This record gives sequence, C-alpha cells and structure tokens, in this order.
Amino acid sequence: MRRSPQVIACVLLAALFACPLGAGQPPKQDRSWKHYENAQWGYCLSYPSRWSKGDAFDGAGIFFATGVKRFSKPLGEIDVGALPVTPADDSHPAPVSLVADFEAHLNGLKKFERAESVEILENREMQLAGKRALFTKDRYFDPQERATWVDEIIFTERHGAIYRLELECRADQVERFEPVFQMVASTFRFDCERRP
Repeated sequence: MRRSPQVIACVLLAALFACPLGAGQPPKQDRSWKHYENAQWGYCLSYPSRWSKGDAFDGAGIFFATGVKRFSKPLGEIDVGALPVTPADDSHPAPVSLVADFEAHLNGLKKFERAESVEILENREMQLAGKRALFTKDRYFDPQERATWVDEIIFTERHGAIYRLELECRADQVERFEPVFQMVASTFRFDCERRP
C-alpha cells in the first residue's frame, strides 16, 4: 500500500508535536554553572548556579541541593569538603585511610540517617584531580521518609587531609543527579590559582 505525501507529512508532524522540544535536556536549574574556590583548603570546582547552596564542614566546604524545580523540596544534594585527619597524639599524625573514612561514613549513615537495609553497590579505586581516590556507591532505605536513597562518595587525600565529594539523592532520581555529580567531580582541582 502506497501512502500519499500528505499522509506521511501528517504522521511526521504528529510525531514532532508528540515529542516535547528539549526532551532529553537537563532541567533548567542544572544548565548554568558557577565556580567555587576554597583558598584555605586549596581546591576549587564548578557547581549548578541555580541550586540552593550553603557552607559545609565549618567553612571547609560547600553543599548544594535542588528538587524537581529550583525551589521545590530537595531530592538530591552534593556536599564537597575537606576534613583534617585527627592526630593520634601531638607528635605523630594519624595515618590517612580512605577505607577507614568510608567505614566511618557507613557507621554515621546507620546512626544519623535512620538508614535500614544498607547495601554497598560499588567500591573501587579511581583518580580525582591527579590523586588516588576511592569511589563508593551505596543504597539504603529511610523508614521515616519511606524512600530509598543512593549515596555516591569520592574520597581522596592530600597533605594530611581527606577530601570528599558526596552525592545523596532519592533512588528514583539517580539518572537525573548522577551526571551532575560526575560533572562536579570532573571540575574538581587542587591549586586553582595555577589554572591556565
């Protein structure tokens, strides 16, 4: 059966209007980015400028969060900060352990976030800003919110401090927030004043 050009044109127009323009693009609040620099701890990164933000880790970091829309309830948050390693005593610094920091995170998650059914999905070494890093991904159920959440954390060490980048989002929002977290991690740098 041969279709007329008019029928083909109608089918193509119907398909065009059925697919909203901009489908597959990131939400508006994810498109514009700003630069953040922490001179005290010697690192910088870029973050979505339309997300709500604030200081974290007593000035050693930043957090930013957003929901479906700019001012809706947050469904995802990214925290970035530096944490000094507590010395074992006054004369000997404590050894830095990315694995120990991850274990402390899991313990804190269970204690403070009311996490149940914690499941480690991924745990691997990687590179962050030219340094050896540990990437972890876990999932847990929050009985108070009756929702499953996903945590992705990157730990690295430099000059006796642990640097951590963390994504926490609802499990049903991972596809939306994971690319943003990856972009933040890809912009993370040390010694930012030396950038070209």
